[in-house]
Amino acid sequence: MPRKALVLSLLCALAAFTLAAPTPAAAPQKASPAHAQSRSPHLRQGLAAFEQGFYELLPKGRRAEADAAFALAMRELDLALEAEPLNKEAHRALARIQSLRQDHLAAAEHYRRLTEIDPLDVDSYALAALSLAEAGRFAESRIELEKAKARTTDEKALALLDGYLAKLAAAEKKAGAGR
Repeated sequence: MPRKALVLSLLCALAAFTLAAPTPAAAPQKASPAHAQSRSPHLRQGLAAFEQGFYELLPKGRRAEADAAFALAMRELDLALEAEPLNKEAHRALARIQSLRQDHLAAAEHYRRLTEIDPLDVDSYALAALSLAEAGRFAESRIELEKAKARTTDEKALALLDGYLAKLAAAEKKAGAGR
């Protein structure tokens, strides 16, 4: 299976997992107005720039403008993390931006940071594993998936994680054969 096909199938499976997962971290929700006001200005600006790039500019094919929005988002979110290193919203948005920029190791680091902040965030383990697989770091990816399995008792989630492990093994075998 070509690497792109593997990644696409993992993304589809991960999307299904995220939608079915019982964790509150699975589906980001809009913050209430009171919560939005409690955010730092850098976090608000960073999230707004990310959302503009991702939801408004990319769908319209305006990649250069989206990239500029992502660069602004990264600067602002980095500043937000300087003030609040454990901010999950900032880490999640930065991981998504790094994934879009194809910097899979940087994305994995933010997802791993999320698992340190919230060890029960199974989605972040799976997303870290996906990013590591994209970077060709299959052994590290497997470790993240095994950690995710240790953090849940949900049978559906465990079955999905086992499926990811099987796909990862097949991708690793294929990558080894292609060398």
